[in-house]
Amino acid sequence: MTNSPKIGLLQKLVPGAFFIVCFLYFAIFNRYLLAYQEQIQLFRFDWNYFTGFLIRPGGLAEYTGAFLIQFYLNPVAGAFIITLSAFAAYALAGYIFRKYKISGMLWSFIPALLLIALQSDYLFNIGYALGLLLVLTFFAIYISVRNDYIQFVFGFIGWLLLYLSAGGFSLLATMICILHTLLFTKNRFRLLAASGFALIALLFPYLACHTVFFIPISREVWFDPVLFTLGEITKYILLLFIVYFPLLLIVIKILPDPSKKTWLQSGWNMKTILAGMIVIIVFTGGIKKYAYNPRLSLFFEIDHNVQQAKWDKVLELTSRSRETNRLILYYTNLALYKTGHLGDRLFYYNQIGVPGLWLNRERDEISLFLGGEFFYNLANINEAYRWAFDAMLAKGQSPPRLLKLLVMTSLINGDFKVAEKYLNILDQSMFYRNWAKHYRNYLNDPGLLLKDPEIVGKQHLLLKTDFVSGSNDSGIALKQLLEDHPDNRMAFEYYMASLLLDKNLAAFSDNIGRLKTFGYKEIPLHYEEALLVYMGSIKKNVLPVGYGIHKTTVQRFQDYAKSYSSYSGSPENAATSFNKSYGNTYWFYFHFINSLKSSNESAHPFN
Repeated sequence: MTNSPKIGLLQKLVPGAFFIVCFLYFAIFNRYLLAYQEQIQLFRFDWNYFTGFLIRPGGLAEYTGAFLIQFYLNPVAGAFIITLSAFAAYALAGYIFRKYKISGMLWSFIPALLLIALQSDYLFNIGYALGLLLVLTFFAIYISVRNDYIQFVFGFIGWLLLYLSAGGFSLLATMICILHTLLFTKNRFRLLAASGFALIALLFPYLACHTVFFIPISREVWFDPVLFTLGEITKYILLLFIVYFPLLLIVIKILPDPSKKTWLQSGWNMKTILAGMIVIIVFTGGIKKYAYNPRLSLFFEIDHNVQQAKWDKVLELTSRSRETNRLILYYTNLALYKTGHLGDRLFYYNQIGVPGLWLNRERDEISLFLGGEFFYNLANINEAYRWAFDAMLAKGQSPPRLLKLLVMTSLINGDFKVAEKYLNILDQSMFYRNWAKHYRNYLNDPGLLLKDPEIVGKQHLLLKTDFVSGSNDSGIALKQLLEDHPDNRMAFEYYMASLLLDKNLAAFSDNIGRLKTFGYKEIPLHYEEALLVYMGSIKKNVLPVGYGIHKTTVQRFQDYAKSYSSYSGSPENAATSFNKSYGNTYWFYFHFINSLKSSNESAHPFN
C-alpha cells in the first residue's frame, strides 16, 4: 500500500517525461527537417486543391496532413503536432490493449515509438501518421461495440470509409478485425464475417478505381500512400508498426495464462516500470542510430540558412560535413561567393571539380527543386524560371519557394499576367498571403518595381541575346552572361572558378584582366596561386597592369615547388604528405585532385 501513491505518480511522470523528450527531439534535432517538409508543399484554401486529394485513396488523411504541415513554418508548432500524434498513438493503443487485458506499460509505448521513428524520415509526413491513427481509432470503436451484428455492420461500412480516408493503411484494420473476429468473438457467423472483411479489402479497392477514383489498377491501389515510396529503413519500421497489433492479438490468445500474466498483464509496478524504461531507452537509442539521419539534418539546416541568406552560418555548417557531396558543395560555393570569398577560399573545401559549382538537370526532383535558385542569383532569369517550373511539374505540387521564384522571375521579365497567376495561388495560403500582397502592389503600380533594388539589379543583368540552353551547359551560359554583361560579378567569379576547377589556366589568364572591371583592389589568393603555376609554365608575365602577387604567396609557392620537385615517394603518399601543408591551395588541387573522375564525391544526403 505504501507504494501505490508512488506508482500512481510514476504512471503520470513516465508518459509525461517520454512525450517531453519526444517534443525536444523534433524541436531540436529535427526542426529543419520539419522546415523542409513545409517548404515542399503549400496548403491552399481552395476547392480545386481539396478535390485534388480526393482522386486517390487516402487523400483525406493527406489533405489533413497538408493542413497541419503548413504550421511547421514554426518548428516548435511542428514538434508539438508530431508529439500530439505520438501521444494519440499511445492513448489509442492503451485503450485497445485494455480491452484485451494487456496492462503492461511497455506495450502502449511501442506504437508511439514506431510513429516517432517513422516521422524522423522527411518522406513520411504527418498525413501518413493520421492514416495510421484513423486505423487505430476505427478498431478502437469496432471492438467497443458489444452487439456482434452491429459490430459487423459498423466494421464493413466503416472500413469502406476508412479506405477512402486512409488508403492502404486500411489493410492493417482488415488484419486486426479478422483476427479479433476469429479469436475473440463466439458468434457462429464469425468465419463468414472474417471472410467478408478479406473479400471487401480485396475487391473494394478494385471497384473504387473504376467508380470513385478513376485511376489505373496497380499495387499502389491496395498499398499506397507510402509503402513503396519510403526509405529502406522506414519501410521496415512501417512494416513493424503494421504487424505489431496482429502479432500481439495472436500472442494474447495462444499464450498460457501464467506467461500471459507475467508478460502482458503484470500492470504498473516498480519492476515493470523499470523494465519498460530500459526497453524504451534502448528503443530510443535505436531511433537515434537508425531512423535519425544526421547528414540529412545537417543539409536541411544548411538549406534553411540559405533561404534566410545567412551565408556565414552556411559556411560554418558546411565545415562540419565530414564528407564531400555535390549538394553540400553547391551551397558551400554559393555561400563563398555571397561572402566575397570564392576567389580566396574555394580550395579550403574539398572540391570535386566543376560539378560542385551547380547542379545538373537530373531527373530527380531534388536537383530541380534546389538548382533553380543558382540561376536566379546569377541573373539567368529565363533559366531560373524554367528550372522552377519543371521542378513544380516533377513534384506534382506547388511549393512556396518555387512559387516565389516564379513570381520574382516573372516580375523581372515583365510578365505581369504570369506573376499574377502564381500570386493568386500564394493568396490562397495562410502564411504567404502577406508576401503575395506585397508583390501584388507591383502589378497595380509598376513604378514600384523601380524602387526594388533586387528586381532592378536583376533587370539590369537580363540577357540581350539568345542562345541555346542544353541540360548541362551552365559553363557556356556563364560565358554568355559575361559577354552580354561584363559587369555581372557572379558570372565572372563562377566562370573563373570553373576554369580553375577544370585546370584551364590559359583561359583563366585570358580573363584575369576583368579584375579591373569589378574594381578588385588586389588579386584573390587562389588567382595568385593559379597565375604562379601558369606563368611558371609559359615563362611569361600575364599579370594585369596595376596588380601584383603578394610576397607571402610567392614564397609559399617556391617552398611548394621545391618540395614537389624533390619528393620521391609514391603518388598516394605524396598526396597525404602535401595535404597537411598545402591542402588549402590551388597547387594541391592542380596536382593531386582528379576532378574528371570526382572519386572523392559521396552520395548526396538524400540517398
